[in-house]
Amino acid sequence: MSSYWWLKEHNEGSLLRVAVFEALSLTDGNVASSVSQVELQAERASREHSAHLLIFPELFLSGYGLSHEVTLSAARYIIQEKVILHLQHVASQFSIALLICYPELVDEKLYNSATLINEHGELLLTYRKTHLWANEERQLFVEGDQLSPVVDIRGVRVAVMICYDMEIGEVARSLTLLGAQLILVPTALAASPANENITRFMVSTRAFENHVWLAYANLAPPQFVGLSQIVGPDGNELCRVEKDSLIVADLIPKNYLHAIQGTPYLADRRPCLYSTIADQKYLVKLPIDYKYTND
Repeated sequence: MSSYWWLKEHNEGSLLRVAVFEALSLTDGNVASSVSQVELQAERASREHSAHLLIFPELFLSGYGLSHEVTLSAARYIIQEKVILHLQHVASQFSIALLICYPELVDEKLYNSATLINEHGELLLTYRKTHLWANEERQLFVEGDQLSPVVDIRGVRVAVMICYDMEIGEVARSLTLLGAQLILVPTALAASPANENITRFMVSTRAFENHVWLAYANLAPPQFVGLSQIVGPDGNELCRVEKDSLIVADLIPKNYLHAIQGTPYLADRRPCLYSTIADQKYLVKLPIDYKYTND
């Protein structure tokens, strides 16, 4: 049985200061240029904003939507040049936790992955995207087979979803039941009216229905929707990318206690009624010629 952490005594101040960076996607897989951007933004987030954690978008190191050849080349470069180890040193140098997203090559299989590094440069987790979107991703990557672990950053319980994972409601609910207070969502959501609705409505809904903070880091327009944001446990935005590509927000539990008191969703659930969700016989199958739209 999970405890409802909102019932605990909370200090007046911030638990954590979180930053999100929105950037254009690379088109050539030039990992070195992305690493330079990580270094720059880590220094800026730490020294100018005193942030404790900085989140980058989906596949930030390589770029999103590239060919298999370019993506594989970027993944090999990340291994050969020990890029993740270098970024561990960057995190330690600026005393800031980093969520780094990249194509991960393991046993000649490519994964769409995110690695979380703490402010001491220690690896906390590597999560492989479990819900790949359409053939564009499924022909390039292998699906991960485990949800993100929930780890601790400065006393806050943190987990990760990647893009389409957030649109599958069971993922955020599962992570919350495992103890997540803050969910990080690196994203590469293409520009379209339908996708704008995902950022405008679904992000806040995921935060509100689970009473978690949600940090949503998307790639930038014009190819992608942008609209990166940090949302509170009441579903209201704390900040959104507009003029500045780097946004920062404090996680302050006291600001939400009254709003949450009337809707303790996790405690009022009746899991015995929802067994169909995990039953394979209710898995919905699509026709072989089904085509995903992206507009």
